[in-house]
Amino acid sequence: MRIILFFKSIPDRAMKRPYNESGHVTSINRKWERAEIAKLVQDFESRGQAVSQRDFSKNNGIARSTLRYWADRKNSIDADPILIEFFESPVGIAFLHRLMTSAHVSFTKAGAASIHNVSDFLIRSGLSPFVASSYSSQRKVSAQIDDKIIQFGNIEDERLGQQMPAKIITLCEDETFHPQICLVAMEPVSNFILVERYALNREAKTWNEAIDNALSGFPVEVIQVASDEGRSLISHALKGLKVHHSPDCFHVIYEIGKGTCGALMSKIKKAEKEYERKVKLTHDIEQKKEKFDTADKRPRGRRPHFEKRIEQAKAQEQFAQKNLDQARLNYETVRSEKAKIGKIYHPYNLETGQKQDSKTVDSLLIDCFDKIHTATANLSDRCKERVNKAQRVVNSMVATIAFFFHMVDVYLDNMNLSDRDKNLMHNYLIPGHYLKLAARRHRDIDRKTEILQKSQDLLSVVNCTDGYCDVISDCKIKELEKAAKSCAQLFQRSSSCVEGRNAQLALRHQGIHRLSDRHLKASTIMHNYYIKRRDGTTAAERFFEAKPNDLFEFLLNNVDYPARPRNQLKLVA
Repeated sequence: MRIILFFKSIPDRAMKRPYNESGHVTSINRKWERAEIAKLVQDFESRGQAVSQRDFSKNNGIARSTLRYWADRKNSIDADPILIEFFESPVGIAFLHRLMTSAHVSFTKAGAASIHNVSDFLIRSGLSPFVASSYSSQRKVSAQIDDKIIQFGNIEDERLGQQMPAKIITLCEDETFHPQICLVAMEPVSNFILVERYALNREAKTWNEAIDNALSGFPVEVIQVASDEGRSLISHALKGLKVHHSPDCFHVIYEIGKGTCGALMSKIKKAEKEYERKVKLTHDIEQKKEKFDTADKRPRGRRPHFEKRIEQAKAQEQFAQKNLDQARLNYETVRSEKAKIGKIYHPYNLETGQKQDSKTVDSLLIDCFDKIHTATANLSDRCKERVNKAQRVVNSMVATIAFFFHMVDVYLDNMNLSDRDKNLMHNYLIPGHYLKLAARRHRDIDRKTEILQKSQDLLSVVNCTDGYCDVISDCKIKELEKAAKSCAQLFQRSSSCVEGRNAQLALRHQGIHRLSDRHLKASTIMHNYYIKRRDGTTAAERFFEAKPNDLFEFLLNNVDYPARPRNQLKLVA
């Protein structure tokens, strides 16, 4: 019995084969690609006894010992002969190449799995005799795929940036921690990530440099930044970019809830206990009275004033009931008014579609906070400060409403529309498209249906025959529809897209414990060029308004073919 030891071949990309004048390959010492080796071995085996190893090697520029080594290595694979015949053919190797690239892209790049999962997949699927399945081998593959993804992103960013139309955009910005500081900035309409990188600090200067580098080469103009109330982010928007800062509505509601809900619920529980104690006290006095009056032998002394005690106990019980009802009312008031803030903070009324200017929104928001202050009057100063902190953002929220309508006016003025078309845009198309966008984000199905119905009612004006559209061409209607949708998207009241991205990064960081700069950059490009929405578009396609090249096909054409197992032992009798 003897032991045969095989080593992996080097899967470098095949070079052009140099031929001499007689047609024979002149270079024998060269590196062969795995697919090319499989083709040569298959050609040799298909000829059988018609050609010798010496002649075949000479005609193809291969050392005879090399050809014999290739053939013996194929015969030594410990797997089913049918599988060996397929996976050692050019078609089978191409399939392995696509399979391995797909596994890494789907598992570790688009998904949150690790390289260990890919190795386990290869072993359990029975592919380990044909592909190096160790962690170190697959880590090299993963690193190469990261490099190729980054290369693809750089190429496509430059190519698409040169041909994209000029546009105005909003940025949603936030920081996350891994625990390194990671700056994240996205364009909310397309969901395209412009900045996602680690930084030494999160100062306004650092943000300015990151955004300037990200936007260089793109014909875009930032008009507003949506973020939380971090000082550096506000300074970056107002002083660095010199644009409007739009506050995140979520953080306003969050501050109110964090400062009041726990304290109000504590008061409810305290009032419930006090009410239960008073009810028990009344019940005990009534039992004592009944026991005293029904006793066979009356006790000595005067009869206690049970009626007066019961009356006092019931008065205390009613007072405790009133306090409990008030505590519950305060909790529900804060809860409903807090939710009402989110419903109010829109440029158009979601029920009627009517315009809500800055004065209207300001009045409605102040009314909400007045009711919240009344309901939280008995809370601690610390809780009240949370509410005051949230209320300080109201001025920025009102300013954002005014900014939105100002930008809409500028947008429509640049289109040189007639008064008739401007009226159509202001009263029907822009509100209709805004309600359509708002309905998509609504959780309540019934409420969503109502908003969509109102949106359709407003947009149906373009189908009328006795209104506006009898004198407007179809081409003009499409132009107005596109402009109305762009105007509706100018209002950004949340940076939730960045918050969602931060959650994805946190999940990925938890899985692999560390995100290198290369891995983070590759993850960003995967988000922009690989992940698709239900309509089949990527973030890059929506941002550049042009279809990018296929990332997966680029990887197939540039990533090395999968390597063989490093060492393979087979006992031959």
